[in-house]
Amino acid sequence: MKSVKGTETEKNLLKSFSGESQARNRYTYFSSV
Repeated sequence: MKSVKGTETEKNLLKSFSGESQARNRYTYFSSV
């Protein structure tokens, strides 16, 4: 993957990734603990 550190692309990726994937994984993880 190309380096997108510090760019708008990185911010957008982090926003959508952490907003969807991580939140879903986090809830799934905590509900299974």
